Amino acid sequence: MKNILAYCRIGFEKDCAAELQEVAENAGVYGYCQARESDGYVVFNGANQGDAEKVIKSLSFNEVVFARQLIAVTDLIEFASGSRVESFLESAKSLPLAEELWLEVADTNDGKALSALTKKIDKPLRQAWKRAGLLRKKAVGVRHHAFFMEGDKAYLGVSFSECRSDFPMGIRRLRFPSAGPSRSTLKLEEAMLQFVPEKTLDRDLNEGMVAVDLGAAPGGWSYQFVKRGIFTISVDNGPMQKELMATGLVDHQKVDGFKFQPEKPVDWMVCDMVERPIMVAKLMSKWLVEGWTKRAIFNLKLPMKKRHQEVSLCLEEISRTLDDAGLVFEMQAKHLYHDREEVTVCVMVRA
Repeated sequence: MKNILAYCRIGFEKDCAAELQEVAENAGVYGYCQARESDGYVVFNGANQGDAEKVIKSLSFNEVVFARQLIAVTDLIEFASGSRVESFLESAKSLPLAEELWLEVADTNDGKALSALTKKIDKPLRQAWKRAGLLRKKAVGVRHHAFFMEGDKAYLGVSFSECRSDFPMGIRRLRFPSAGPSRSTLKLEEAMLQFVPEKTLDRDLNEGMVAVDLGAAPGGWSYQFVKRGIFTISVDNGPMQKELMATGLVDHQKVDGFKFQPEKPVDWMVCDMVERPIMVAKLMSKWLVEGWTKRAIFNLKLPMKKRHQEVSLCLEEISRTLDDAGLVFEMQAKHLYHDREEVTVCVMVRA
């Protein structure tokens, strides 16, 4: 396939397009992006068959910041009245076999209005897929997506397990805990689930560790550590939630987050301070280079314009500083579902 469909948050279409264009060129693929504000998705149009797969398979999912999902798609399918299933099946003949089929829409009001249609067509489309032999349990890692733009227009495509979200519409929905001090707690919970590998979970997040939370009040991010039995130094001049303090697992330090230094290295440092992103990037780099922590999750609060450029600048600053210090590290960044005008970054120093 030539084209790539990327889902994103409303209002971030230009940033997603700029990033998609960049990663395509890095993979030696040239084309152009179609991006309209408030669509909730972007389409990259490649020049040659196989361009989409070449780009997607050159990436890991957490390398792309603004895309919630990446799908290699056919050209836009336009349906005649009553011919949706037939039109889909004709286009599906060119796709590799898949283990499942998802019907999706954009995360917009217009997309939600199409949900009744997708529910109506879901069963007959799956039945047609099975009769045509397009679904096979042995086709591990391949998923078909039918993405409806309008009732008579849709994209059909394929995602690959090496570079995709495993949640419908690329959205990991979490339930706000009744004891949570603030809704920001969902940002860190999603980040932990997104960035901490399940195979290293016992090593990277376990009871008895010590964490620092910069800009902690009222304790939304500290809560995620406390519920895991991790002692947390919560740094903020503002007040912390009383219930969180009553756990005995929080040391509230009323200090400026830019001035605080731990007495000894800690297992985690997290930060959700409202500050210029480049200043946060430099502070995070300092913590990692000084050896005050080997694991950090933090938010970069973005400007209204040129957000992709700002994120790239910050990530380059961190990479350059850590490389110069001779550190071996893994850095991931994502515009998570529970983020708003910010991007979440995770850096782990492995040696």
